[in-house]
Amino acid sequence: MPEHTERVELPDGAWWEICPVITRGMRKAFRRAGLQILARADGVDLSNPGAFKKVIMANPGALDLDAIDDAYLLYGTMSWSYPEPISLEAIDKLPEKDVAVVLDRMRELYAEVTEEARKN
Repeated sequence: MPEHTERVELPDGAWWEICPVITRGMRKAFRRAGLQILARADGVDLSNPGAFKKVIMANPGALDLDAIDDAYLLYGTMSWSYPEPISLEAIDKLPEKDVAVVLDRMRELYAEVTEEARKN
């Protein structure tokens, strides 16, 4: 296994190789995904928490809560033991228990540390 991949062994004997080092392109995709969470919440004044809450409460479907997870899975997956090519459609067909194991590891690796946390 190359140095730039990490293999996650899954309970049923399958495996999933992920990129443990975030590239600049991955970071950009992750940040875009974070903004896409609100993609369907047009006209939201993000500086006004009350307005934001009002829009979300009126239209909970405006939040795409899976956008960041999807970006992690799509851009962080290097290879896997499944026969299908890597795509969000293929990932969505996999057992949640397997995907959850991979996502847990990706969240550990890809969490963006704030500047203040770095100082401490």
